[in-house]
Amino acid sequence: MAKASDSVSDEYIQHLPKAELHLHLEGSVTPATLRDLSRKYQSQYASLTEEELEAQLFHYRDFYHFLVTYRTVCEHLRQPEDYSMVLGRLGVYFREQNIRYAEIIYTPSIPWRAERDGKDVLVALLEQGARIATQGTTIRWILDCVRQFEVEWAWRTAELAAEFSGQGVVGIGLGGDENSLAMSEYQGVFSWIRDHGLHAHVHAGEIGDAQQVWEALKVLGARRIGHGIQAVRDPDLVDYLCHHGIGLDVCLTSNASTGAWTPISDNPFGLLFRRGAAVTLNTDDPGLFGVSLNQEFQLAARLFQLGREDIDRLVLQGVRSSFLPQLEREALLKEFEEEIGRISV
Repeated sequence: MAKASDSVSDEYIQHLPKAELHLHLEGSVTPATLRDLSRKYQSQYASLTEEELEAQLFHYRDFYHFLVTYRTVCEHLRQPEDYSMVLGRLGVYFREQNIRYAEIIYTPSIPWRAERDGKDVLVALLEQGARIATQGTTIRWILDCVRQFEVEWAWRTAELAAEFSGQGVVGIGLGGDENSLAMSEYQGVFSWIRDHGLHAHVHAGEIGDAQQVWEALKVLGARRIGHGIQAVRDPDLVDYLCHHGIGLDVCLTSNASTGAWTPISDNPFGLLFRRGAAVTLNTDDPGLFGVSLNQEFQLAARLFQLGREDIDRLVLQGVRSSFLPQLEREALLKEFEEEIGRISV
């Protein structure tokens, strides 16, 4: 528990260098960006203002209602330049939040299933990402498979990831509806990508139970879990996660917005952090949830009574849990540690 003299100001959080490891590109679309896209394509939402779009589409009854808006957003991403525009705006967000490293999740099966070229989109994203890197944020990519889609799309995603391994793609993920296809359906895909030197990132224990996390670890070989909050319902699993240093991408506002865990003050983040689990803070879908990474840190500091040392530990865990090669990870960790040491506010 933080002492009064160890309080964490918003200014301190702003100055901290940060890594964000769980951020869906499609989920970074804001009401303003959706307005622009809807007018570009003259969709059914073209006549709505930014405020009207936010009121109608950006509030959710539950996780499945959230997926409806997610699909609506994706239907407006039709050309590589649309994705590049979204990433360009995300680059502004990175600079505002002092985010120096980001692992962004992109789902190529979404354009593929709409008979568009998911590879062309990735090429455009890599080019835009290189431009953003010159402005201070290094980007790496996780290509996501959608669990409720057929496994053939996951194989195609894995092959694309392998093709661009070493060019910015560091792994593949499994997201979507935990209550759809069995995780075992994807075992062959994830075994194949690990054989090709790519990392496995699996959404589990968000709306599914703790067994989903076990299967992500044991069946798919995940070394980092998207969300994972339901793990607290299984003490043996929490022990395993702590002992093996398995990263957990915690997304406080996301969990509350979708009803995965409410209220935020009761989120298992606090327990997991105190137990020593390798938790990090992330926004998940900052545009769809109207949240920033600085705000996530502010919430955590206030609701879980974290002091500066706690916040510093969270920031550095963002680097330690990354999918960067060891030497790059160590260099970034040293850079973060030195910069944190120079913060005077």
